[in-house]
Amino acid sequence: MTITSEQCLAARILTRVDRPLLSSASGVPIAVIAQFEKFGALPSAEDLERLKRELENLGANFIPEDAAGGLGVRRRFGADLSRHISVWESEGGLAAEDDVP
Repeated sequence: MTITSEQCLAARILTRVDRPLLSSASGVPIAVIAQFEKFGALPSAEDLERLKRELENLGANFIPEDAAGGLGVRRRFGADLSRHISVWESEGGLAAEDDVP
């Protein structure tokens, strides 16, 4: 299943991920994400798959259209776990070389 620009934006909002963090995690340039979300400009198939995969890793669950309803996105984790994951990911400061043997 491919995702739409609306699903991408909704997934970012639900997972509380900004464009710079999604860009860094997925390797997709911020400008590509912005153009996709704002104007529906489709990124390459590879970039679209990387965005989807990273948003899923961050807790988004994409829902395909079916007889019961339209496309959607929801959090895979509950609100409490999502908050804890956000805190865990921001702990420890910037990643750097570790001199511990």
